[in-house]
Amino acid sequence: MINTNGKNLIEETDIDKIRLIYSFTILGTIALYTFSFIHFIGKEYSIALFEFIVATGAVLNLILLKVSDGKLIRVAENFILIGMIILLTGIIIHGGIANTAIYWIYTYPLLSFFLKGNRVGLFWNITLIVVIVILAVLNKLNIVPIPYSPDEIRQALSAYVVIMVLAYVFESALLSSYEKIKKLATTDPLTGAFNRYQLFKKLEEEIERSKRYGNHLSLIMFDIDNFKSINDTYGHNIGDQVLKITIDTIKNHIRKTDTLGRFGGEEFMIICPGINDEGARNIAEKIRKLVKDIKVEGIPEITISVGVAEYFPDESITDFIKKADIALYSAKKKGKNRVEIYSSENVCLIPVRKEKQLA
Repeated sequence: MINTNGKNLIEETDIDKIRLIYSFTILGTIALYTFSFIHFIGKEYSIALFEFIVATGAVLNLILLKVSDGKLIRVAENFILIGMIILLTGIIIHGGIANTAIYWIYTYPLLSFFLKGNRVGLFWNITLIVVIVILAVLNKLNIVPIPYSPDEIRQALSAYVVIMVLAYVFESALLSSYEKIKKLATTDPLTGAFNRYQLFKKLEEEIERSKRYGNHLSLIMFDIDNFKSINDTYGHNIGDQVLKITIDTIKNHIRKTDTLGRFGGEEFMIICPGINDEGARNIAEKIRKLVKDIKVEGIPEITISVGVAEYFPDESITDFIKKADIALYSAKKKGKNRVEIYSSENVCLIPVRKEKQLA
């Protein structure tokens, strides 16, 4: 996602995490500063100072996240999880009110899995379990006394493992649902190519990257020749079949760095980072020949017309797309089933082609 100043914004999937970090940190620091004050009044200066330091560290972490505009979210996540382990270690050693501090460990699984996902979150959970086991061993050796018996530690860890497994399963189901929803929201249901919204989002990102690093960026726009005639003659079911087979063929023969999306109707675009218009023309010729070899029962031939344009600095996304559209129209006017690169020669076609909304 790109802002108006051309800086990279955080990924949309991180927005919920940032909200959680803000909410969790604000509530947590208020609670810690309150406990710190209560312990200070009760002349328990060591635990009061410890809680004050941890709370202040959390505030600094929040400031760091705010100043970076969310870019340091991974660092903020790690600080929170490390800070939680330090805090839990300290309060387990102290015991808290009526030795109930150990119950706070049950907040850790949900937090860690949400912030880090299942695989990395599992590592953080195992780390906390190891820390608690080490505390139990040190207590048994009379090195670090804690106000919990071995049975209490064992029961607490058993309950923790159960909660951890449940949190793991819950997060797995949540991630699976999220991926399904994300696919529905970003892809064209018929062809599996990116939908218009996602296509424009990706194009904005690639334009910004091209501006920043001076890399080449090209755009391929194509549509299926005589597609309306196919629908009218053979029916929309066959038309859909032609679209799907064509796009499946193309998807399997473009570079991994390229992005294929549905621009509208039977028109599609391929974003080609790192290559100029000549390089994009080579890709376009390759897919044109592949499509021509596609066989669909009852249809004599499937062909595509292709327009290619290269991005130039300070060019708007609308102008960039319009260049590819003009080149595509030029290919149509010159007989179809061909590739045309945008040039000054085909600019004269602008008044001929009915303007379409590009954004």
